[in-house]
Amino acid sequence: MKTALVLGAGGFIGNHLVKRLKSEGYWVRGVDLKLPEFSLSKADEFIIGDLRDPSLVSKVLYAPNQLSEQDSENSFDEVYQLAADMGGAGYINTGDNDAEVVHNSMLINLNVVREASKKSIKKIFYASSACVYNEHNQLDPEKPIRTED
Repeated sequence: MKTALVLGAGGFIGNHLVKRLKSEGYWVRGVDLKLPEFSLSKADEFIIGDLRDPSLVSKVLYAPNQLSEQDSENSFDEVYQLAADMGGAGYINTGDNDAEVVHNSMLINLNVVREASKKSIKKIFYASSACVYNEHNQLDPEKPIRTED
């Protein structure tokens, strides 16, 4: 049986991804600050925790069939990194919290990449958020601006 770790599994997309993976026969661990709001999680295991904490990230990246933290032969088959600091539109659209949102989201990503590297995880899917793109790039999906500036 394949194993998958879904970070951000309490969110809309993460919760649906868990359902999809379960329907495909995966053993799934979900991790988020909160449980899904509109339905129960189908994850085999759901851990509520803050992925800004490197010790939590270290703990959740160990696959369920590992004998110990030193056993990296049985890491997750797939890791889906969807977790980010969202806070809702009233929080992120004001401009007052931009630095904190970026800091928190980057901290999560850095923790995940560091631990995934230590544990020799081979497959990581990283999903960005529309929140990282300039507003003018989100308003016209037919003509997205693809430059970094």
